[in-house]
Amino acid sequence: MLFSLKHEEKKYCTKEDITPVIVQLTRSIDTIQELDFTSNVFKPEAVVELCKCIRKMKNLKNIILEGIFATLSKSEMETCFKDICSSLKDKKLILLDLSNNALSSDLPEEFTDLLSNLNTLKFLKIRNCGLGYKGGNIIGECLDKLTDKNNFEYLDIAQNRFFNFPEKLCEGISNFKRLSVLRLEYNTIEKISMTQALKVIKDLPLEVLDIRDNFLDVEGCKLLGEIFATCNIRELVMGDCMTYSEGMLEFIKYANNKFVSMGLPGDCTDFVECVLDVSYNDWEQECIEDLIHFCKKYFIKKLFITGNLYDDSSELMKAMHKYGGELIYNELEAEQDLKSEFDDALIEKLEFL
Repeated sequence: MLFSLKHEEKKYCTKEDITPVIVQLTRSIDTIQELDFTSNVFKPEAVVELCKCIRKMKNLKNIILEGIFATLSKSEMETCFKDICSSLKDKKLILLDLSNNALSSDLPEEFTDLLSNLNTLKFLKIRNCGLGYKGGNIIGECLDKLTDKNNFEYLDIAQNRFFNFPEKLCEGISNFKRLSVLRLEYNTIEKISMTQALKVIKDLPLEVLDIRDNFLDVEGCKLLGEIFATCNIRELVMGDCMTYSEGMLEFIKYANNKFVSMGLPGDCTDFVECVLDVSYNDWEQECIEDLIHFCKKYFIKKLFITGNLYDDSSELMKAMHKYGGELIYNELEAEQDLKSEFDDALIEKLEFL
């Protein structure tokens, strides 16, 4: 059972404020499997009562706490965060979402103890939390301490201003042999540490990888090509990474090594159903011809090319339309379509739970 306050957007300050919610929760305390408190704010007095209730939930699997500490002072947020983490200590969580909270790198022991022991966890979203390089390393240390490496499959740690890729985060994710979704976008990671991280990431069974708005050198582009060639990639987002034409051509060169079986007469044609974003990378017209051959070979489902320096994409559009692919070159359309694709990626995985 899902209990959600998602669209209410209320602020619960006191025990009296939270009492109606506690009454509702108590009625279904044994059947609640998912809590979604997105965009509701809870102050310390209300959190104390909420945590008493959470501790009694024997079947809680998913908890979404997106933006619940907004407008709180630093001390209030720390108190609330510690209390909530303590209340979840004995839970066998599958999904934990802490996105859009100003957690910073000062992560309390209650949180690190919780995360280090969540061996049932499959999905972790800790997006836009101000973790920085230090916080990213702490998350990596926690993930590395998990004794069961066979469950974890989805990590969204985007928008945390890493600047350099946290080495311990890299170590932490390296042993998750079922990690299929990795979202690292908007971290402004410089190209040398991004390349070093990709050397580890390429050995993971990735289906979705988003590294937009970080920096890539030519070697990094080569590694992304190898990831495309060896993994079952459904969505690869490498937009706004300053690849230029040299990096783009290097990516295509190595991505072209992906095997596609020819099939027997009468069989349906095998193809790679992939969304590929190479927008805002300042590559030029010389890349269009290579993209045409690439898209024909792999039947790319959607290709995002907005914000580059090519002169004419009409032949690329014709080539994609011929097999039913879609070329996205409009900025507004690109933003809407890509968000939809990634929302679907998480929904699909949750449906299997």
